[in-house]
Amino acid sequence: MITTMDAAGRLVLPKAVRERAQLSPGVPIEVRVVDGHVELEPAPAAVSIVKRGTLWIAEPADAVPALTQTLVDATLDELRLPRGRTSRGEE
Repeated sequence: MITTMDAAGRLVLPKAVRERAQLSPGVPIEVRVVDGHVELEPAPAAVSIVKRGTLWIAEPADAVPALTQTLVDATLDELRLPRGRTSRGEE
């Protein structure tokens, strides 16, 4: 997919990209340049480390959606694909 930057430097991510990356309005996004590529990624959730019994756990500062098996499976499928390819073989 191709998109164009406007005069103010803003980009519109196509709906299919937003859905695939699970981005929704208001989600903080981390932007960085790696090896000449611009990478966008949802910023990590703020957490605090708390002790529960004998274990230390990361507890999110804000409510986060439950991790589902569907999401885990989709993530594993994406990680197993060669870089730059989608599950449908597109580039």
